[in-house]
Amino acid sequence: MKKIIVTFILLIIPFTVKAYDYTIDKYEIYIKVNEDNSYDITENITANFNVQKHGIYRSIPLKNEIVRADGSTAKTYAKVKNVSVDAPFETSNESDLYFIKIGSAYNYVTGLHTYMINYTYDLFRSEKNKNFDEFYFNLIGTDWDTTISNVTFNIEMPKSFDATKMGFSRGSYGTINSNDITYQVDGNIIKGSYNGLLSAHEALTIRIPLEEGYFKKRFNLEDLSIIISIVSLILSFILWFIYGRDEKAIETVEFYPPDNLNSLELGYMYRGNVRDKDVTSLLIYLANKGYVKISERKNTSLLSKNDFEITKLKDYDGDNNLEKIFMAGLFKYGTTKVTSNDLYDNFYRTTERLKGKIMSKENHDLIFDKAVAKKANYNLFLMILTVVFTFLLPLAVNGYLMFGIMPIALILFYTPFYKMIIKTKSIFLAVFIIIHSSIFFLGMIGAIVGIFPYLITSFIVAIICLILMAIIYNFMPKRNKYGMEVLGKIKGFKNFLETVEKEQLEKLVLENPEYFYEILPYTYVLDISDTWINKFEAINLQAPNWYYGSEFEFYRFNHFITHTINDTRSFNGVKPSSGGSGGSFSSGGSSSGGGFSGGGSGGGGGGSW
Repeated sequence: MKKIIVTFILLIIPFTVKAYDYTIDKYEIYIKVNEDNSYDITENITANFNVQKHGIYRSIPLKNEIVRADGSTAKTYAKVKNVSVDAPFETSNESDLYFIKIGSAYNYVTGLHTYMINYTYDLFRSEKNKNFDEFYFNLIGTDWDTTISNVTFNIEMPKSFDATKMGFSRGSYGTINSNDITYQVDGNIIKGSYNGLLSAHEALTIRIPLEEGYFKKRFNLEDLSIIISIVSLILSFILWFIYGRDEKAIETVEFYPPDNLNSLELGYMYRGNVRDKDVTSLLIYLANKGYVKISERKNTSLLSKNDFEITKLKDYDGDNNLEKIFMAGLFKYGTTKVTSNDLYDNFYRTTERLKGKIMSKENHDLIFDKAVAKKANYNLFLMILTVVFTFLLPLAVNGYLMFGIMPIALILFYTPFYKMIIKTKSIFLAVFIIIHSSIFFLGMIGAIVGIFPYLITSFIVAIICLILMAIIYNFMPKRNKYGMEVLGKIKGFKNFLETVEKEQLEKLVLENPEYFYEILPYTYVLDISDTWINKFEAINLQAPNWYYGSEFEFYRFNHFITHTINDTRSFNGVKPSSGGSGGSFSSGGSSSGGGFSGGGSGGGGGGSW
């Protein structure tokens, strides 16, 4: 009877035990734990191939969410480096796993083969526990797809620890079971083994709670990037505070534009940059000079608004290059009349050429201190340094160099558009570009943070610092003596236009009947046109000799001129990112240790191929 039972058992075993292509008959693990919480690991894996295979592979997790028996969790991030194998191998990163593929595609193996794998598992980032450190590691991970027997381990800790708090667990994920695990502690060395068979997807885990400060605090690149971002912002502010601050302009009372500046020149001297609005104000300026007349045209269509026609009264005979270019841009190919439709989506070339001329280096140096302008380049260097240490280096050292280059590429791509916003002061353009760039930039940052969540703090700090440094850079140019002098005159002129009383205006108009119209283009540049026009509500004005339309009504004329200026700005259409060349103007403890099977860092698994 006994013989029959044994025979029966032997017959049914092949049908009850899963047949594997390979098994691991011996797994030896040697770990040297370092004080910086990195582990030098050697694994001797003896695989028994039941069918022809090329070899085995190891998958090692780079991002772990460790879970303790009490339900608390923490995230750890690792790098695998210093890899060597006593057989041909290849390495790769896929998602959050580091793969070591061992063997040759040209050779097959069967039977017993032992592979020795050496690598450093560097836990460079761990969520800080408030009151303790820990060594919580999966000696065998849950991702092996076969059985593992004869497991032995040798762990060398960097210094003494409380062995009574140490615990082991083995089995499927979440199991708290230390049966068949034997070990001994000799000083800082732990030796042991598991005297059983681990099935596929079963783990062997050790956890040792340690006193706080057991591992040395790691100084990471993301910590360095935060420091560099903040220090760069501080240095940028110091540069501005010492070299870039303008002195207070001394305002003088001015009834007329100072230094015979035209409206475009005055706008540049006032702001240090030029908007489209400043360029198109020359239309009214030149009309006052007798070069053009503006005629209001009525459209018969109910859906169309009135437009206008500009007629050349005489060729430009002045010596101001900017005014000459403006006239040439209005009347091309010998034409003497143009309408708003003729100029639409065509006048931008002239606008960009004029902006390039007036914002030349020669004119910049006329009102700004050249030495301070050179020091402003230090600000750019600090911004570049912040970008490199925040976006490039932390990602490059983790094998994601392209992710680091992409933010820099986006910043370089959008820089001309942000410069355009600063120059034009266009709210519409600012909103459009900011929303447009934010969608791409934040989407890409979100993708990076999804891979490296620990970088989010350094990203936020860097972005805030970069924005503030860009603002500081915009204010960095410091006016020289002449620049301050002319700014004081312009501010005094603007203040007069805003505060002048009716009696004094009447006196000025009496002395110069064209006074209102001569000043009008400057009020658009100084953004006080409504204030200026309202002051003439009770003053009887005649139509200017350059305006032709229906019966003259002051407010109707104002409405028409305002829309003319706005419509002329709309002629700019789609602009190039830069324009023009240089120029100048004439004037600007339990058995598990508190852990469970598979709950620690490392481990992973593997398979055959």
